[in-house]
Amino acid sequence: MLWSTVELRKPLSSLTHEDLLGYQHFLADPQPAARWVMRGRKVARAEPEWRPFAGPLSPASQRQAFVILNTLFAWLVTAGYLAGNPLSLSRQRARKAKPRVARYLEDDLWQALKHSVEAMPRETAREQEHHARVRWLISLLYLMGLRISEVVTNPMGGFFKRRDRDGQERWWLTITGKGNKERLLPATAELMAELARYRQHYDLPALPYPHDPTPLLLPIGGLHRPMTRGDCEAGF
Repeated sequence: MLWSTVELRKPLSSLTHEDLLGYQHFLADPQPAARWVMRGRKVARAEPEWRPFAGPLSPASQRQAFVILNTLFAWLVTAGYLAGNPLSLSRQRARKAKPRVARYLEDDLWQALKHSVEAMPRETAREQEHHARVRWLISLLYLMGLRISEVVTNPMGGFFKRRDRDGQERWWLTITGKGNKERLLPATAELMAELARYRQHYDLPALPYPHDPTPLLLPIGGLHRPMTRGDCEAGF
């Protein structure tokens, strides 16, 4: 994700099979080294000297990176974010065999995706806003299992808190999906923390109020206009 943004100036949704072949060559020799390869001792991610690579990746590490990417792309296709997996060898092969893909990522892949998001550039106000939006979007897709169509058509007012039989107050999210059908989803503490973080980036109260019309996903530069699916895909 960081490579596509910095080197190609492309969102994840615009990557082609040829782009990913270029990424494979990049992993074998990350250039320019001054931008991508750390020199000397390891430093914390927050330090200016931090770089995502310690050097070229071995063939085994390159294969593992593409296994992770393939799983991520397949998950995004299942979530409705991508129309197809750019790592698929051909459309014909995809038509012949459509393996069932679970709508979740293994924890190690989820952690790798989060690390990739945290490595996104955040030097300008626009980059900071883009990072906040991508971080919140992947939280909705992964932690709630939402589809892109549901993310762009539902408001934050769908969140509400109620007391369970055991006396514990828990957060829930009402989602209106395909066919105007409603479903009720439990909102984890991790998701609510991400929601608070996202809202505070826009100087909103940490938690939404009942019937809050604020869209679940906000466009860069505006609070009240809901994003379309095209907006969402173009900005990922």
